[in-house]
Amino acid sequence: MDWRQRTQRRHLASYIVCGAIIALFVLATWWVHFANKPSQQWWQEVKRQLSPKQITQRLKATRYLQDAQEAISRNDWESAEKLLRQAVKVDPQNREAWQMLVMVLVRQNRWTEAENLAAEIQDRKAKADALLMLADIAYMQRNWEKAKQIYEQVIKLDPENAAALNNYGYMLAELGERLDEAEKMIRKALKIRPNEPAFLDSLGWVYFQRGEYNEALKWVEKAVKAQPRDAELRYHLGMIYWKLGDKEKALRELREALKIDPRHPEANEALEQLEQEEIEREMKGERIQT
Repeated sequence: MDWRQRTQRRHLASYIVCGAIIALFVLATWWVHFANKPSQQWWQEVKRQLSPKQITQRLKATRYLQDAQEAISRNDWESAEKLLRQAVKVDPQNREAWQMLVMVLVRQNRWTEAENLAAEIQDRKAKADALLMLADIAYMQRNWEKAKQIYEQVIKLDPENAAALNNYGYMLAELGERLDEAEKMIRKALKIRPNEPAFLDSLGWVYFQRGEYNEALKWVEKAVKAQPRDAELRYHLGMIYWKLGDKEKALRELREALKIDPRHPEANEALEQLEQEEIEREMKGERIQT
């Protein structure tokens, strides 16, 4: 068989493969539009995301985002803001750009402007993500009432936002408030993203706050197994062991948390207190094994 025949056969095989792909695409289109109506919205979004216009917008926005990230790394907030405003102008549905923009405004102590900006976002998902960024910042700043208010806005906009459900539930657990409601939110988050270590830990912390330490241990051990290099998870596990009376394991976990993050404030405080208890036990001849 000469090279021309081989080439013709390769071309024929390519046509057959392409024909099969086109046939499958047509079949999928028919199935979505006629046989499975709930998938129509999803299909429309896929087509929109793959449209040349959307791809061009996303590429332009990506370049602005990259430059903005570099500006942020230099603490050049003014330049970052200008670049991010360009990004959301060319791609108004770019959720990452909106999140970064509200964060940059907050870093410049422009909270009211950041909230007003988030309120004006037209795309529902992008708006929810921008508000989530604000809620998380308020939580980290220990502005509990502001965080609660914004988390509730996010969940109203996007009831399936797993991060918002988890973060709000965890904050309530930290505060020891509305624990039943916190559990419901975190369990819903876990249904959306099963086996997420942070979510498993959040549920365990709800049980910890209820004083149900064995149940808390079950969930936080799963979280640590999945993500052992997380100082917060190791701190939580240490606190649970402490409450269960296993101070040897509690010391081990607290020390491990501080190896990962030497500045973890709660782990430092807990370890200092537990080691002080160990000293007192030594003085009484009741030293525990470490």
